[in-house]
Amino acid sequence: MKRSGSCKFPNSVQLFRFCQKVLMHRKGGKVRDQEVGAILSFNPSDCSHWKRGEKNVRSVFALAKLADELSIETSLIHEVASGAVNLEEAYFEYLESQAFCEAFKAASLVDRQVYEATRQRVQSFVDTIHNQIEFMTPPLYLPEVVRAFSFVSTQPIDMMDKLSRILRVKPGQYCIQYRKGDLKPQTRMSMVKDLARIIFEGERARFPELGPRQNELLALEGILFTANLLAPKSMFMAEMSKLDTRKNVVAELSALFWIPKSLVGLQMQEIVRHGSESSRAGSLARESRNISEQIL
Repeated sequence: MKRSGSCKFPNSVQLFRFCQKVLMHRKGGKVRDQEVGAILSFNPSDCSHWKRGEKNVRSVFALAKLADELSIETSLIHEVASGAVNLEEAYFEYLESQAFCEAFKAASLVDRQVYEATRQRVQSFVDTIHNQIEFMTPPLYLPEVVRAFSFVSTQPIDMMDKLSRILRVKPGQYCIQYRKGDLKPQTRMSMVKDLARIIFEGERARFPELGPRQNELLALEGILFTANLLAPKSMFMAEMSKLDTRKNVVAELSALFWIPKSLVGLQMQEIVRHGSESSRAGSLARESRNISEQIL
């Protein structure tokens, strides 16, 4: 007799739910179970078995088809299927990838000089933080960063519907609450994005060096702040030059900087687009371009 509540393949359950959430986000409404199963041409019975964890969806062909149909990086689908990331973490990465595209699209409509000036201001601001906390080797430890902002604190809590959230303690004072437990790369990124919202939106007046607020560039500022704070380009490129390119470079850099793979991909693309002034940086930018074309 089958034990009630048992689940033979829990990672497949997470994969089903992840695909369903992505479809719901794209559709903007509810999605029937069979709509998820239809991606893999499953009949209603197979779809039910997948949903309940009685059918293991792990073949490279099935995962590649899911990634293709949902327009998601194959590596993220594989991580969900293997249990390397949970549902919330995977969905966070999916949403962030969408946010990257939307932010850069909005920024492309702004005057080029204004856009470049904004990039430079964010970079200078991040450089100041790194110098202040004497950040020399990855990964960046968030307590050191938070201590640089006396009006922000952090607090682990047991139950949350998000990886992190902002709590306004009193005027001008904030607490970033995050899920208690092992601090995953996605949670770290979520916390830094919350810090960016506090700095660039709530308390921008404290930092005149950031310039006036421009709503069209707020999302971009937050993304650039997060990426460059956790994985500064110069350090990122230096570490990349040490890696064996026969290995999974994205995975290696993700582990080294303790950041999501989506953020590694973003920084690679940023290096390709903007590079640096040094000749060595130029060669690394070309190397990054070759890698990003193969795996992103």
